[in-house]
Amino acid sequence: MNGPVEHSAPRPVEHELMEALQRLVDRRPQDPDLAQKAQRGTLKINISSVAKEAGRSRTLVSHGRCAYPQVRAAILNYRNPPKQATSLAEINRRPRSENAELRRSIKLAREAMAAMVRRVERIKNEADREVLAARRREQRGNRDPNEIAGVRADQITPTILNLVRESE
Repeated sequence: MNGPVEHSAPRPVEHELMEALQRLVDRRPQDPDLAQKAQRGTLKINISSVAKEAGRSRTLVSHGRCAYPQVRAAILNYRNPPKQATSLAEINRRPRSENAELRRSIKLAREAMAAMVRRVERIKNEADREVLAARRREQRGNRDPNEIAGVRADQITPTILNLVRESE
């Protein structure tokens, strides 16, 4: 009942998209908004403008796994290159933004280094305190635990011993 299907002929939507692309390349769009842009010289050939000119959704050709990859490739081949900078401000804009980004990264690196220096100093101070405490423990380890602080063993008199015993 059904007739033979022709696979070699382009599909109607694909044909419409290709015709829309050709109209944009020739700077003769039929869409009113695109025609105004063409008159002003601001018309860009991209996926959205081709889809708008064809009266179709841009999702038909907007991603890598779209329904019409050949149309997408053709559109991407005709993309207008970016305009060359003409004013001094436009020429300097990119280096200035790169400089600002580099300054931010330098600031972050300096802050990180300062934090590391503070941490190293804190660790060094803790280590110095531990060394001093170990030295004090070592010096105390050689003494008699019954020794009175600040008094040598040969200086102990019976009066001092009585005072110590009474305080206990």
